[in-house]
Amino acid sequence: MLKEVQNLQSPDPYYSGAAGFVGSTLEQLHHDMRKLGLPAYVPDTVRRSHDGIRNAYIYSYFSYDLLTLAASQTFPCLEYALRLRIGSQFEGRLDRKGKLRPPVMLAELLEAARDQGLISGDIGWINPLRKMFAHGSDAVLNAPMFLTPFQVVTTMIVELFDPAKPSP
Repeated sequence: MLKEVQNLQSPDPYYSGAAGFVGSTLEQLHHDMRKLGLPAYVPDTVRRSHDGIRNAYIYSYFSYDLLTLAASQTFPCLEYALRLRIGSQFEGRLDRKGKLRPPVMLAELLEAARDQGLISGDIGWINPLRKMFAHGSDAVLNAPMFLTPFQVVTTMIVELFDPAKPSP
């Protein structure tokens, strides 16, 4: 529901304790995101997308729906970073009939990045969670439920572009 203009700077009821969960202050949300910035060696376009997610998380204090928006944009940000880093490896692929294959998807990009030693950690949960948000969900998130996947994705993006790692 659209807030009345006089209430735009008031906490969303989910944060104020009037509904849902209680706990996170605007300062705590900002602190969470300060710790999850991307280094300068990550391409600007990826950092910009990532920063949009961080801002949506912080501003969810005023509109809870922005937390779901932040969660849903986390996986496209990762996929974009993967495409920038290794997407060219998949260009021009043909199927068995000699037809051009469709663009590579997140799951295959993740597997390739892991196999090349560009990312570490468990990747099995990422694609199902991405699909949940991509195809609509009525999931009710709270700040901690968003933070864990976002922290993992942030770490993967940092690993992907680590200048100490060889180019694929």
